[in-house]
Amino acid sequence: MADASRSYNCGMQFHLPDPRAFPIYDNAQSNSLIDLALASLAAEIGVVQEKRDTELRERLAALLLSGDVSEIADALSRAPSHAVLRHITRTLASAHVDAGRMRGDVALPSTVFAIPLVIVTANSGPVNVPGALPNIDEITALMKANGALRGNESFVLSNALAPASAMALEKLPASLGWWSPASGAAIAIEKASLPVPANQESVFLRFLVGTALAGPGVDLLTANDTGKWGMPFTQTIAKQLGGGTLSLLAMPRPPRSPLSALMQGGAAQREVSLQLFATNAIRKFRSSVGEPEAVISAHRTADGGEVRLSLSNPFDEKGAEGFRAELQATDRAQDVAVLMSDLLRECNVASVTVLADVFPDIDNESKLPMLFRADALEDAAEKALGPLHLH
Repeated sequence: MADASRSYNCGMQFHLPDPRAFPIYDNAQSNSLIDLALASLAAEIGVVQEKRDTELRERLAALLLSGDVSEIADALSRAPSHAVLRHITRTLASAHVDAGRMRGDVALPSTVFAIPLVIVTANSGPVNVPGALPNIDEITALMKANGALRGNESFVLSNALAPASAMALEKLPASLGWWSPASGAAIAIEKASLPVPANQESVFLRFLVGTALAGPGVDLLTANDTGKWGMPFTQTIAKQLGGGTLSLLAMPRPPRSPLSALMQGGAAQREVSLQLFATNAIRKFRSSVGEPEAVISAHRTADGGEVRLSLSNPFDEKGAEGFRAELQATDRAQDVAVLMSDLLRECNVASVTVLADVFPDIDNESKLPMLFRADALEDAAEKALGPLHLH
């Protein structure tokens, strides 16, 4: 087994380090967004922190309105810690709404929202599911009939199944036009089809984006669940997009502002993907060689970092079955590890080891993404990247 100082048994409290490497912030090439985030996080008095946060939000909104996001991109790439990266990213979600409202019609205030859809598909043969709903009016009607958006009746939805890329940073200035659509018209947004492979469960993330009219100060996006409209929504989308041998399950999350929905949707897609991987892999192990053993580990990649779940059995000579969870800007590695640990507990997996080091992406010997077998952890510490020097 691995050195006890470098791993945790599932029955113990554990801490998984963040595997991402953050650059040392060079004050000689200062970035106002990073400076404001650092000042906010360092503030010991609430009123000072609130002032810095307001300044950060206003600066981000001004940059979006100017159409130049280069300073925002620089701040996200040079953030000196995960706390700074997370703070700027979360504030950007609010600033995007502020900028949209500044660009929109003040006399006719709009709420722009996005509904994250986690779509699970399976089919005996490859099929390409269209990236738009054929009858969006049916979806809108059932949401209104079941009290979505706090009972608001003045909203429209685009029929496009929008991908996450529709809300990429470089597209945010153009998206401010969503807050001033033509009267009664749905916004124009890119759509993306669902390329379903043969004989394989796939998990897609798409968004339905809409606009609603509401009085000043009225927040339509307070619900923490989909309430009465969730189930008929799922059934209606399956009817519109499914059929034949295609199995399609569309699971909505509550409407949120666009960038908040992007964060929520990414987390929901990962959770569903993890559940599918774990249940399928655990079932396979139990039906062939017996109980699986699990290892959770943190890995640094060229794009940032991942938390990986490896499942193996000493009587199975194959390598470990693995799930790779890429860390997004607002993700905490610890939270992802806890998600994995909780799911394994629900699946009655008794042997779970969490490695307390950070490891590389690729194994030097196999040249494949690094995954650990629970029965071969003696040299795990030797493969670690060494002490983290995060700034």
